[in-house]
Amino acid sequence: MDDLKLLAPNATRLQELLNVTTDFSNSIRMELGLDKCAVMHVERGQVTHSAEMSLEPSTIRTLSEAESYRYLGMSQSLGVKETDVKQSVCEAFFGRLTKICKSYLSGANKIRAYNGWVMPVLMYTFGVLRWTQTELDALDRKVRTTMTLYRMHHPKSSVMRLYIPRKCGGRGVLSVKTMHNREIANLRTYFETMRGSPMHREVIECDKGLTPLALAQTEWQKPVVLSTSDREAVWREKELHGRFFKALNEPHVDKKASVQWLRFGDLFGETEGFVCAIQDQVVKTRNYRKYILKDGTHDICRACRHPGESLRHVLSGCSALANTEYLHRHNQAAKILHQELALKYGLLDERLPYYKYTPVPVLERDGVRLYWDRSIITDRTILANKPDIVVVDRAQSRVFLVDITIPYDENLVRAETEKKRNQPRSTSEATGVPWQFARSQDAKSGLAGLG
Repeated sequence: MDDLKLLAPNATRLQELLNVTTDFSNSIRMELGLDKCAVMHVERGQVTHSAEMSLEPSTIRTLSEAESYRYLGMSQSLGVKETDVKQSVCEAFFGRLTKICKSYLSGANKIRAYNGWVMPVLMYTFGVLRWTQTELDALDRKVRTTMTLYRMHHPKSSVMRLYIPRKCGGRGVLSVKTMHNREIANLRTYFETMRGSPMHREVIECDKGLTPLALAQTEWQKPVVLSTSDREAVWREKELHGRFFKALNEPHVDKKASVQWLRFGDLFGETEGFVCAIQDQVVKTRNYRKYILKDGTHDICRACRHPGESLRHVLSGCSALANTEYLHRHNQAAKILHQELALKYGLLDERLPYYKYTPVPVLERDGVRLYWDRSIITDRTILANKPDIVVVDRAQSRVFLVDITIPYDENLVRAETEKKRNQPRSTSEATGVPWQFARSQDAKSGLAGLG
């Protein structure tokens, strides 16, 4: 037992309870922390002065009207001093949040640390302190402001997405307002279901506005608790932010694979926030400035000098970036797959970080040959005769073609169909075995991390 509070109708009865507690503590070899103990005498709702309580070989001091004591972490006198407790709790809450933001944790682990270490500071007070909905909104807003200060959240990014679980494409941050309202509703429901118990019934009858639960009030308005589906509905209806949500939930998109980087990635918090800002399409391109901010900017692309500098154009439609940034992005993705295939077939002995790995044009061992960016000779003319990766497995008499494309979200189906159409369908003169396209027809595509 850590904290104990004894209540008695008079000083004599209180001394008897204290003696019983002392005898029990001595029997189990537990010492009382007398330096933290205090006595408060109350008569007719007013704190009165009285002699100190005797506890051999020492005494317990008596509190005056201006003093308070800490019980279960909260400063109390005749009641809980809500103003002082709220201030100290908020200082501890945002102090921990700042430490998390300054740490070297990844973005996902910072959110987990916030949910598991920072949020409980406030949750401890839910049901005891009276938090207004305005105060809760202000706390949530200050959390977002702090995340923005440390570049974990773009100020124009979707707010609803921030509080949606990561497996659904959100950031997984717990909302102070939602957690408070849910806790209040659950506590009141618990007492209502336990009304048959004499002790619980007595508590319900006495709580006439003493706690935020207001158990004695029959006409009690349940606070609003937004569910994940409610937040997704708001996210979907947003004209700009909702575009990514709609793309993520297309029937041809593998949603689980597309949000894998959010759940298990190790990106910095700043990088994760920037990627989410790109997906929410709130990066200040000239198209965004012209049509959203309406500042009179002409949306001419600064790279290719063509009109329409939107995120879609920058990510996949700029001719000036085609042979540089787009090619580099394509090769980086292809190198990861090439190394995985080489390790699978035993063509490599160790794994290297993807940014240090340089594919060899031809790898061969035990009847398996792995080609990187090599032209293939076919028995009929095919323009697209240079797949990114080719796996020739002579033991199984199979050849797998791997062709990689990183299109914009809206072009997934068209790009996949075009890649399949360009593949050869006849026997290769170079290998003498039939081609097999390495992708099943009913498989779903995944959204690119930035697209």
